[in-house]
Parts: sequence; C-alpha cells; structure tokens
Amino acid sequence: MRDNEYAGSFIVIEGPDGAGTTTQAKKLAGKLNGFYTKEPTDLRTGEIVQKLISSEESDPLEVAEAFARDREKHLEKEVIPRLEAGETVVSDRYYHSSMAYQPVMGASKETVMEMNEGFLRPDLTFILEVDPEVGMSRVEDRGGDDHIFENLSFQEKVSSRYGKLNADLKEKIIYIDATESIEKVSEKIEEIVKSRLYS
Repeated sequence: MRDNEYAGSFIVIEGPDGAGTTTQAKKLAGKLNGFYTKEPTDLRTGEIVQKLISSEESDPLEVAEAFARDREKHLEKEVIPRLEAGETVVSDRYYHSSMAYQPVMGASKETVMEMNEGFLRPDLTFILEVDPEVGMSRVEDRGGDDHIFENLSFQEKVSSRYGKLNADLKEKIIYIDATESIEKVSEKIEEIVKSRLYS
C-alpha cells in the first residue's frame, strides 16, 4: 500500500454484514462536511461486481479481481481528485472487505493482498464489530441483501478474518463495538477521528 500524501484525509469504515458501515460512513461524512462514497461503486466496474456476488457460481478469484478493478476506478474517479482538492473522503468499504470476504470464499489470502498492495492506504480505518447473529438479524430486518455473503456461517468466518487484519496490515485500524446505539457508535468514531486527524 502507498501512503496518502494528498492534502485531504481518507477514512474507511469497514465490517461484516449488518455492522452498520453505510450508516456510520454517511453520518461521519456529514459531521466532517466530507464526501461519502462506497464500494462496490455505481460505476460500470461496480455493476460487474454486483452481478458476480449475486451468483453462487462465481469464482472467488474472479470476484477478487473484479473488486480490484472497481477499486482502481473508484480511486481514480472519485477518491483521489477529492483528496487532491483537500477534501475529507469517507468510504463505506475498501480493500479490507476483499481481504476479509474473498479468502472466506476460497481465494488465497496472499493473492488477494497482492492484488490490492498498490492501492492508497487510508489515514484511518474503522472496523465495526458485531456478533454475526446480530448482524444477520439486522440484514433481515432491512429486507436482506441480494448477494452470496448473506448467511451466518459465512459471516462468522468473515468476522474472524476482520479480527486478523490488524496483524496482516501495517496501518491505523481501530475496532469499534457496533452493538451500541447508532448515535453512541457515531460519537465514538467522530471523537477518535478528530483526536487522530484534526487535533
């Protein structure tokens, strides 16, 4: 990974399904007057990813490659131009998702890391932790997600992989208990961001 040497700050919110990454990323972007973005993107490359993760026949390596291509376009078109302009960018998921999800699908962890090693390292990464049963319950409550990752056994393994990312990656990763209320989690994230990046 390469360090962010642009004027703006790059923050990533990560976690297993149902952890609240979208909610917290949007809230943080709003509080910081920053730009909210997400992966998979709404670009053509992101549409390909969505199609692949909706099919149980998809090859894990093909999925990892599709995510990497989408990530490259994401950085090129949405993230880096804003960082260059001095903006704060908050991304709902990034390469950490690939490193948590694709090895559980069956792709080699080392191969997935190699695919993503040239990308921009966030200034700060939050991983929201939630019991997989709670996460799956939240997903069901919102009507479900149309992808192959939506089952308890898979999410238990994903949660375990997220727990190992701090050792796998040399970057600022902060684990947050996401079982608390949305507001409490949001306040905790905002407090850490302001103390780490804007103090």
